[in-house]
Amino acid sequence: MRLLFTCLSFLVFATTATHAASLEDKMREATTEIESLWADEACETVVIKKKGFPLASVACAGSFDNARRARFLDVLFRHHFVLEKETYRLKPRNGTYLYKTTLGRRTAYFKLYVRDADDLWPRNPVQGKQVAVHVQNLRSASDLVRWRTLGIPLTFAVTYGRSDTAELLEKLVEYNEEKWLAIPLEDDRVDIADGNLLSIGDALDQEKLAEYLGALEETDGIDGISPLYCSRFCKNVPALRALLGAARENNGERPLALVDTDASQVSSFYETGRIMGFRTFRAYVTRPDKGNFCAVLRQFLDAPEANASRVIAVDAADEAAFRCLREITSGSAVPVEFVRVSRMSLTNPFR
Repeated sequence: MRLLFTCLSFLVFATTATHAASLEDKMREATTEIESLWADEACETVVIKKKGFPLASVACAGSFDNARRARFLDVLFRHHFVLEKETYRLKPRNGTYLYKTTLGRRTAYFKLYVRDADDLWPRNPVQGKQVAVHVQNLRSASDLVRWRTLGIPLTFAVTYGRSDTAELLEKLVEYNEEKWLAIPLEDDRVDIADGNLLSIGDALDQEKLAEYLGALEETDGIDGISPLYCSRFCKNVPALRALLGAARENNGERPLALVDTDASQVSSFYETGRIMGFRTFRAYVTRPDKGNFCAVLRQFLDAPEANASRVIAVDAADEAAFRCLREITSGSAVPVEFVRVSRMSLTNPFR
């Protein structure tokens, strides 16, 4: 009888140890997949105990929007974890999420800490007004220096295909600015004989498109692109898909954002970029000849919405826009947060 009891006790112990090992293995497998939801080396994982229960703590740099949360939960469910409770605490750019789960009869916790985030689940809007000024048509390094004297975050788009494009991109790197390109595209109002313009026909020709974008291979990647001109090109979805797909491929693993700076109401640039999975923004385009930048900005700041965002595209030669920004930013209380385009929150309503 004593021998039988000893055997049964050993069997129970062995079974319990096997279940424990199985749970730890499942947690390791799940956290490996969870880390893959972000870029390489963006996450770190530590497994500890929480009140005697195993806790996998995953810290990642990046966003945690509704789509990524769905993929996160999918990982847990595919590894047979049953969600018991989800709690979270949010700050403007950081979020902490705690998931209590069970696997069989055992309890396991997953803690997700998201840092340096642009978007957090659920909606976590920035408090107040947020503006990104997208400065296009840089004509020289002196343009870049002048606008930077405003002392606010700006996004500079260097015109692609100019003789000084590479020089200006290098200057952006020296100044620790993001690298954006404004790509001249076939337009009803611009003579397409200009060799810097990408025509619809060339975009749909794989070899010609690769030749046009060849200069991108000499960079270590860019942060974003916007169209320059574009009225005809931006109505052609196949050409847009070809261009955006090739630009993404040339950029390697570096994420690429888009700003639609085509003022036409029939432009497909924004929707095409959004459908292809880019982080995409639509800009309110202002022009020096209209002198409308200051009116557009002040109208937005005076709007009744408490929390709202806007991207405003401005030409680097717009002297009135420069003076307006200098006046607003020199005030004692600036009624807006200026950010780079890449740091804008997609959870705010855009106006």
